[in-house]
Amino acid sequence: MAAPNPILELKRLKKLVGAGLPSIVLLHGPSEYFRSKAMSGLLLRVAEDAELRTVDGAEVRAGDDEESHSAAAVPVLQDLRGGGLFAAATVVAVRRGANWWKKHSAAVAEVASMIQAGSSLIVEAPKLDKRKRAVAALVKQLAAEGCVFEFRDLYDMPYERSRGPLEGELCQWLVQTSKQLGVELTPESAWLVVSQVGKSPSELTGELERLRDTLGEGAARAPLAPQDLAGKLSVMFESTPFEFAEAVLGGDRRSAQRSLAAMYQRGVKQQDGKAMDAGGVLPFTTSWLYRQIGVVYEGRVLFDEGTSMRDLPARCGVRQFADRFLAQVKQNDQRQLQRGLVALHACLRKSRTSGEDGEVLLERFLAQWFDGAPVETAEELEL
Repeated sequence: MAAPNPILELKRLKKLVGAGLPSIVLLHGPSEYFRSKAMSGLLLRVAEDAELRTVDGAEVRAGDDEESHSAAAVPVLQDLRGGGLFAAATVVAVRRGANWWKKHSAAVAEVASMIQAGSSLIVEAPKLDKRKRAVAALVKQLAAEGCVFEFRDLYDMPYERSRGPLEGELCQWLVQTSKQLGVELTPESAWLVVSQVGKSPSELTGELERLRDTLGEGAARAPLAPQDLAGKLSVMFESTPFEFAEAVLGGDRRSAQRSLAAMYQRGVKQQDGKAMDAGGVLPFTTSWLYRQIGVVYEGRVLFDEGTSMRDLPARCGVRQFADRFLAQVKQNDQRQLQRGLVALHACLRKSRTSGEDGEVLLERFLAQWFDGAPVETAEELEL
C-alpha cells in the first residue's frame, strides 16, 4: 500500500498527540524535511515537568560493537521506566536513528510494555530495520495503534499524468507554503521555482524566505507570476556539460536552461572534485556539445541514406547509451544539426572577438537551437 501524502501524515500526527505523547512514536521514510517537521511538532508536546533526552543516532556507526539485545544495556531506555534523575517522566528523542534503531531495537521491544505513563520514545530515521521477530511484532502493533508515520517525498506529477505538474503534490504544496510565508505564487511560478531551484522542500522553503526578504511580504499583493521572478531565483543544484548536451539533443528546452544556469551559478566539478575555473565552462561545454552533435549528425546522415536503426550505433562508434543516441537521431534532422554546428562556431567566434560572457553566449545558442533565432555569419561579425 502506497504511503499517504506526507502533509496528511503530519495532520494525523497532530491529531494523535492532541491528548499527549504515546509511549512510542516511529517516524520514517525518505523525506528528511517532513520527518524533521514531525519531530519538531512532537517535541512541542513534551510536558514542562518531563526530562527531554535527545540522542543523535548518527553517532552510532553501522557495525559498532554487537547489537544490544537487553534493555539493561541501554541506560537511556531504562530512564523510560522511571529511572530519570531530574524528573518523574522522560522523553527520549532519537534523531537520524537508523543505526541506533538497528542496534537497540530488540531492547526497545523488551522495554516497550514497561514505559511509564508520561514517558515516551520518539525515533526518527529514513528506514527502520524490522528483521527481528520481536521488533517486527512491535512495529506492527504500533502501526495498528496509529503510532507509526511514514514520510515520503512529494510527487511532482499527479497520478493521472494527463493533468500536468501544476496539479502535482509538490507544486500545490509550494503554492500553499508561499501563501503562509507572504510571497504567494501562482501555480505556474511555483513550477518555475521547482524547475530552477529543485525538488527539495527545505531548499524550496529557503528560496521562498529569500524571496520574502528581497521582495517583502505582500498580503495585498497579487500572486507572483513567472515574469515577476525573472532574475530573482537562485540555483540549488549542480549540472555538467554532459547533461546540457543531453537536454539540447533531446529537445528539452527547460532542462537545458536549468543545466546552463546551474553550471554558471554552482560551477562544474573536474575529475579531481575541484571546481572548474569559470572561464573553462564555455570551451568545455561547446567542445563536448560539438562532438555530440557531430556524432548524431553522422547517424542521421546514415539513417537518411537507408542504414537501419539497429546498425547505427556500431557504424557511428557509439558503445554506451545506444538507446539515447538513437532517440537523438530520430529527434533531430540534418538541417537542425547542421544549424547547431554553425551556431556553435558563431558562439566561439563571438567569445574570441568580443569577450562576451559565456553564459550569455550559450543562452543565445539555446535561442538559436530551440527558437530559430538568427545565427551571425562571419561577415556580420566583421571577420
